[in-house]
Amino acid sequence: MRKLFKLPYAPLVVAIFALYLAITYWPNVAGLLKTLLAAAMPLLIGCVIAYIVNLLMVRYEGLYHRVFKGQRAQRFARVTALCLAYLSIVVVIGVVSSVVAPQLVACVKLLFSGQSKVIPQFINWLENESFLKSLWQQIDLSKINWTKVQSYLLNGASGTFSTVMSTASKVASALTTTVVAIFFSIYLLLFKDRLARQFKLLLTTYLPGQVARILRVLTVFDQSFSSYIVGQVKDAVVLGCSCTVLMLILQLPYAPMVGAVMAVTALVPIIGALMGASVGIIVIFAVSPVKALIFLVMILALQEFDNRVTYPLIVGKSIGLPSVWVFVAVMVGGGVSGILGMMFTVPLFAAFYQLLKTDVAKRQLN
Repeated sequence: MRKLFKLPYAPLVVAIFALYLAITYWPNVAGLLKTLLAAAMPLLIGCVIAYIVNLLMVRYEGLYHRVFKGQRAQRFARVTALCLAYLSIVVVIGVVSSVVAPQLVACVKLLFSGQSKVIPQFINWLENESFLKSLWQQIDLSKINWTKVQSYLLNGASGTFSTVMSTASKVASALTTTVVAIFFSIYLLLFKDRLARQFKLLLTTYLPGQVARILRVLTVFDQSFSSYIVGQVKDAVVLGCSCTVLMLILQLPYAPMVGAVMAVTALVPIIGALMGASVGIIVIFAVSPVKALIFLVMILALQEFDNRVTYPLIVGKSIGLPSVWVFVAVMVGGGVSGILGMMFTVPLFAAFYQLLKTDVAKRQLN
């Protein structure tokens, strides 16, 4: 038996047998994987949060080391940098919310206060539309089964109650997941050096001949994701500020709110700015359709400038991925995981592209 497991093809046989079991009992395997993924989801989200916060924490930690030179002060470098990183993120979220929320509430009040000219014009059009008038005249109210209508409304009321309860349960679950993820991310960041040493020890123990290759691959992925995230945030800030300034110059309404929304949605590559522009068109249209048209022309010009000048300078060279593959990554990621997929598949594709490019160059030299 020991000789059998020492044969060169033993791992291949085990892998084929495991694949056979997975295919044969796929419903059970899929259910088990789904359960494990749901249980590990807070931890996975915590890893993502830790990675993003670490990009900011490293910069604060470097600044701390330059300012405080004493050996005693160095003990508090990690904790101080961690607190500053999370505080910065909370401040940014608070500022964006304080800008967006009041103007969004004002926009909704404008729509329902009767001061907006768009809704009365739309209602007037509905009242004077000849086709709708003729359609309404053809409806015979005596032929309506009011018993079924009553039953439908009652069922809808009970369904609404169950929907509210289900929504409340999902909100509570999301809050719990968020709290667990944040605490786990804090743990990862505080003890990241120890975890890195333990991971490297496992590699040198069980895969001694592959340590350099595995670390090189992980370095490529780390550089790809970190460069993409930093570059995307910079481009989003530039785009949001440019949008706000141009709207103020053109005297368009809700400039701070639309600029903040543009900055947030611009984190999604390619279609993010279009999503933010759609929100801007809707809220400005409630005030003036003409100003909404001016905003549309302005945002198209700004988006064209960003695609041709700003984005390539800030993000394009940092990830090293051709534009056609960026588009493919966005489409694939959107089809698999929606907006989150669009955000994370671009650096993933960039890392695979760099690894494949390096391997091809090495094989051609050999």
